[in-house]
Amino acid sequence: MRKIFQLLCLLIIITSLNACSSDKDQDNGVNSDELSYTLNTGASANELLSDSRFSKIIIEAIYVDGFKPEQASLNNLLSFLNDRLHKPGGISIIEREIPAQALGTYSITEVRQLEDNIRTQFSVDDTLAIFVLFTDDSNENDSGNSVILGTAYRNTSLVMFQKTIEELSGGLNQPSRVNVETAVYEHEFAHIMGLVNIGTALQSDHEDDTNSAHCNVDGCLMNAQLETFNPLNMMNIMGSGIAQLDAQCIADLQANGGK
Repeated sequence: MRKIFQLLCLLIIITSLNACSSDKDQDNGVNSDELSYTLNTGASANELLSDSRFSKIIIEAIYVDGFKPEQASLNNLLSFLNDRLHKPGGISIIEREIPAQALGTYSITEVRQLEDNIRTQFSVDDTLAIFVLFTDDSNENDSGNSVILGTAYRNTSLVMFQKTIEELSGGLNQPSRVNVETAVYEHEFAHIMGLVNIGTALQSDHEDDTNSAHCNVDGCLMNAQLETFNPLNMMNIMGSGIAQLDAQCIADLQANGGK
């Protein structure tokens, strides 16, 4: 598992999984032109960024009952993706609710298994499918002030620990829920877009030497300046703004087929 950014004092973790795609398989029915969804995080960055293989994207957003993301956060995510991805056929979100899972805290292994059971959208023909799960509990590795808000764990798969996000936003001395959701969602999507140096090659030397897969530019969305936070100080740290990708991260994406 990779530790992800402390965006203005938020800790997120990213994990990867090695796997391989196959041609038409009599056992699993996978089409020869279907992109496997079990590759490493960042492995499908070019397919995501460019329109050379897929001209449109469907995001399958599955949330546990009672933990639906804010519509404004999803709208912000769509704007972010439209700014960075070449998808002339458009980017759309399909939302679906599932019952409480009664898993307690989630391991990434459990998240993968749940995805395998409930995912219905797959990358085939001209459509790239992204799976996003919004959970009803926290990550099993949370400890004290170090918490995981989201993980990019496969090439087209993300999990947002929605319960934790909601607990750390929207209250007194806390940043707004939409700001926190937007920051986490965009950061995790940027990882499957290959940032930083995990599928989208560096065009300049800006990877953090001590926090791999992150940017060393202060204020960048992909920066990992801090790894812990004090919930009482989150409002002062995050303020009312949302970090943006810096010029070097954008240059990386553009060189790999993005905008």
